[in-house]
Amino acid sequence: MKILRAVFNCGLLLMLSLMAAMAQSVQTDYDRSFNLARLKTYGFLELPRKPGDPLAESPLNDRRIHNALDSNLQANGFSPGGQPDFLIAYYVTTKPGLDIQDNRYDIGLWGWDRWGNINVKQVTEGTLVVMFIDPATQQEVWRGMASGTIKQKSMEREVNKSVAKLVERFVKDRVGKK
Repeated sequence: MKILRAVFNCGLLLMLSLMAAMAQSVQTDYDRSFNLARLKTYGFLELPRKPGDPLAESPLNDRRIHNALDSNLQANGFSPGGQPDFLIAYYVTTKPGLDIQDNRYDIGLWGWDRWGNINVKQVTEGTLVVMFIDPATQQEVWRGMASGTIKQKSMEREVNKSVAKLVERFVKDRVGKK
């Protein structure tokens, strides 16, 4: 019985950790004709923030993203430079969404009887878009997007996690690995 309980608990823990890992979606794209491997130094392109821009409304989150990009790039061997090999621009979009959890279960033979409930909660969904730009041509050479549900109480941790995933994907794209 103890073994069965331990196996069940391990399976449950694995499922929960997989759900947490899937909470953020990360996608990247890049110019295949551009040699990303030559990029070693970076600088930030300061974008004017317009009214209604989530980063204009929250300079704190703007700094969080900036600092997370800076520290993650440096941790991966890139350095800020006076004549950077690439410029970084980023922005955030948000939209209202729903978190729907179906907690019902079937009790009949063919699923005709269901017990339980469905929980619906309003959430804010956000997307962080990071672009790396060639300063010589002003052309975008790499783009990464991280999307997920925004939770105010864990904002810093979520931003760091998203940026770490994006930088990790950039490093892989840079050497041509998927």
